[in-house]
Amino acid sequence: MTGSDGLDLQELRAIVARRRGARSYTHLLDRIAAHLDAHDGFVSWSGGKDSTTVVDLVRQVDRTVPVVNFDSGLQYPETLAYIDDLAERWQLNFHVIHAEPSLLSVLIAGGGFDHAAPDRQLAGRLADTMINIPAAAAHARFGNGSMWGVRAEESTARKVLYRAHLATETTGAQAMSRVEARRQLGGTVRRKNGTVTYGPIWDWQRAHVWEYLAGRGIEPNPLYDKMARLGVPQKQIRVDSIIDGAFLSGGQMAWLQKGWPTLFDQLVEVLPRLPEWT
Repeated sequence: MTGSDGLDLQELRAIVARRRGARSYTHLLDRIAAHLDAHDGFVSWSGGKDSTTVVDLVRQVDRTVPVVNFDSGLQYPETLAYIDDLAERWQLNFHVIHAEPSLLSVLIAGGGFDHAAPDRQLAGRLADTMINIPAAAAHARFGNGSMWGVRAEESTARKVLYRAHLATETTGAQAMSRVEARRQLGGTVRRKNGTVTYGPIWDWQRAHVWEYLAGRGIEPNPLYDKMARLGVPQKQIRVDSIIDGAFLSGGQMAWLQKGWPTLFDQLVEVLPRLPEWT
C-alpha cells in the first residue's frame, strides 16, 4: 500500500509497530485466554482490518477457536477470496454461516429498489435476518462467548455501548484506577440472553490497527487499496456487504459502478433503482 506521496505506508507502519513491540498487546492475549476459559465461543470475522486483527490475536492464544464469517450473500468477491485464502494459510477452524434469506433476496422482495414492484412489508426485521439469527446459530454451535473487532472510535453508538458496559463491569471495583479498569475490564459486553462478547481492540485507534497488521506482516484485504485508488475516503471504506443502507447516500453505489462495472450492471438488473444513488 503506497501513499499519494510515494511512501510505502505498510513499511512505515511496520517500523512503528516494531518499535512498540509485542508488549503493547501481550496483556490482550491474557484477557483473550481468560475469556475463552470462562465462556468458550467463537471469533466473528468479516475480512476487514479490525476483525482480522482480532483473529490474529486469538490464534496466538488458541489456533482451534472457531472463526465464523457471517455471509450476507452480498459480499465483495475480493473479500470472499481474501477470507478463504487467509483461512487456509493460517489453518483456521473456519466456518461460514449464511443469512437466510440472503440480503439480495430481501432487497428484491421488499420492492424498494424497483419502481415497478409493489412495496412489501417483510416478515421480521432485517437486523434479525442478517445479524441476530446467524449469531444465535453460532452461539448454539460454539458456546455463549464471542469476540469481535468492533471499536469504540467507529461510531457514537459503539462508544456508548462500551462505556455503559464498562460502568457495569467496574461496579465494586472502585479501588482500580481508570486506566487499570479499562485495561482489565473494558471491551466486555454482557447481554440479557446470556452471551458475552469481548472486543480486544475496543479502544484502539485506526492507525494502531494498521500498524499492528503491518508489524505482524499481514497484508490487509485488497479492497482497502482498491477503494482508496478509486477515491473512496478512508472513513467510508467498508469491505463486507456491497449494499448498506447507511452508506447509500454517501456515494457507495457510485464507487461500485466505477470499480466493479459488471457487478453493478448485474445488480441493476434485479434492483433497477440502484443508479439513483450514483
